[in-house]
Amino acid sequence: MATKKTRKPVKKSRKNSKKKLNFNIIKVAFPLGIFILCSIGAIGIVNLVTREKQVELHIEYSEKTNEITTFDKGGDEFEEIPTVEEIDGGGRFQDTISGDDTSLYYEKGSIEEVDTSSPVAFMNSTLNRCIIASNYFGAQCVSLARAFWWDYADFDVSTCGTGLAKGMMECSEENARDKFKVIWDKSEIQAGTWIVLDGKTTGHICMALSQPVGDYVSCLGENQGGIPCEYGVGGAGTNIINLSLKNFIGGYTPITYIPQEPAPTPEPESTPSTPDTGIVK
Repeated sequence: MATKKTRKPVKKSRKNSKKKLNFNIIKVAFPLGIFILCSIGAIGIVNLVTREKQVELHIEYSEKTNEITTFDKGGDEFEEIPTVEEIDGGGRFQDTISGDDTSLYYEKGSIEEVDTSSPVAFMNSTLNRCIIASNYFGAQCVSLARAFWWDYADFDVSTCGTGLAKGMMECSEENARDKFKVIWDKSEIQAGTWIVLDGKTTGHICMALSQPVGDYVSCLGENQGGIPCEYGVGGAGTNIINLSLKNFIGGYTPITYIPQEPAPTPEPESTPSTPDTGIVK
């Protein structure tokens, strides 16, 4: 009878076990890494698509021409100014985290010098320029307002966390403080008033250059049909349009732009008359 040989167990070396463990980790990690990279790429694509949607601009032009324009041009000549019945969209806006923290503001982009001494001075210092004003989405309508607020009021403009131009009226006290008069009636619009318009998406903001003529006003603004900006981050340069006020929801007039009523002229002091004593001299 043959003796059955007992098979000795093979002792696995630590070296072989380690190799197998490393191989298993690679098998799991490699597909996971590919998945993560693809996910990041997909998110990036979604963000790009979303960003493109956020900068779409809707402008409804009118056949009316610049006879509506009544503002003081400061001696400059302008080409025909288009009339716009409705403007909406044009990108979002990033509020700073804190109104007192300007470091984040400067990290988001660049801001050029502007002159806010008067509406005409501001027009002359910004016309046809692309002012990013540290906005991720480029030269948008609120970007121009931000440049004005920082130079004139020394604090940042806020969209009340909405990222929308029309959101600016949701925290009017924060945006006005002691530097602006908040208005809710379009009859109070004057040269220098920043008017806020409602809309289906973002709304719009621009600076009035005159009092309204009927239901229209000449308005200086960014991303409202001007020359497209060359740096490729969205928006269009500052231009002037005659804008319908049908979507007006409110506005901000700089305090120093409001004409002061002259002080009443004091009446001349009357000379006291000599009392009649009845004595003939």
